[in-house]
Amino acid sequence: MKDSGMRHFLAAMILFCTASLATPAAAEDTFHGEWQQIASNAGECQSCRITIRQTGASLQIIANNDWTAIAETGGEKTAGGAGFWKRGTRKTYSGKSFDIKLRRNDADELIMLMRIEPIRGESRTIKGVFQRIEQLKI
Repeated sequence: MKDSGMRHFLAAMILFCTASLATPAAAEDTFHGEWQQIASNAGECQSCRITIRQTGASLQIIANNDWTAIAETGGEKTAGGAGFWKRGTRKTYSGKSFDIKLRRNDADELIMLMRIEPIRGESRTIKGVFQRIEQLKI
């Protein structure tokens, strides 16, 4: 009887530890990876991509079109933070800062809202929709 009870206890501990270890890894896969833009209100850009490195609740977001951001996850499928456009480029937003919000939708896409600091008195919100690059290859 004691051996049976001990086996059940050990089995329960293994399941508990496995579940607690799997949760952060599953959450970390929410944003981590390479994403390609598939739609935007700022114009079509088939070459626009972002790379997100996720460590726990922290996200480092690097775009191939001269902007970068840092965000924190706010839930299982949302994150928010701030970033800036690289200075010295010929781009409209060169040197401008922005607030960024990310959300995963039910279609497994990444929705990005980027509110750029005012230019000539008006702020602008860019909405982009991204899909993981490995999903595009399938």
